Formats: sequence, structure tokens, C-alpha cells
Amino acid sequence: MLGSQGFEYDEAADTSSMKFIISKDLTHSNGTIVQGGFITAMLDAAMAHLIILKLKAQVNPLSLNINVNFIAPGAPGEFIASAIVTKMGKSIAFTSAELFQGERLVATATATNKLLKMPPTS
Repeated sequence: MLGSQGFEYDEAADTSSMKFIISKDLTHSNGTIVQGGFITAMLDAAMAHLIILKLKAQVNPLSLNINVNFIAPGAPGEFIASAIVTKMGKSIAFTSAELFQGERLVATATATNKLLKMPPTS
């Protein structure tokens, strides 16, 4: 739904980025502004994928809290969300992310995630 174009993980820098292509279907104001829930979802996806990649898919990061700061409106088109881990414990992770459209910072976020261990696959 968010038009994800995949993600990149820089293990050395412990960062990730995700590219999204957002259509007019996810907007308001006559198709000119991407709805805030979808902005939040892009930031959340980038932070969650970073945790999953960092911990080699051994956990499912459940969002306990997401705080989003909307800085500028986003229009339909390409977005890049970049995430970092602020602190990682045994059962809780803290992350932050930035969402850009071109050179313009659209939103930032911080999140607290409960790390739920994935059951072994058979």
C-alpha cells in the first residue's frame, strides 16, 4: 500500500533506509498532501525493519510508542525514510527516523518497541 521499493541496511553504521512511492490515493486536500497516518507508517516501517535486520529476524518489534513531528507537507511521489537505533536492550529498543522528499525534511519520529522473540521455524 505504501509503495515500498525495498530497503538498505548499513551494518557498519547501524542504519537503514527505505524508499517509498506514494500515490494520490493516500492523500487529502484534493490529492496534494500525503495523509499523516501514511507519513507515520513510513517512519514506523523504517524503524521496525532496522530492528529486524539488526537482530537477524529473531524478533518482532511491537510498537509501544511512536512520536511523530510533522515538519513539512509531503506530496505524492518518492520518499526516503532513514532510521537509527538509539538504544537496544534485551526486551526494549529505542529508535529514531527521518523522512525526506527530495532534500526536504517532511517528518521525524522516535519509537519505543517491545522485542518479541520469534518462535523457531520448523
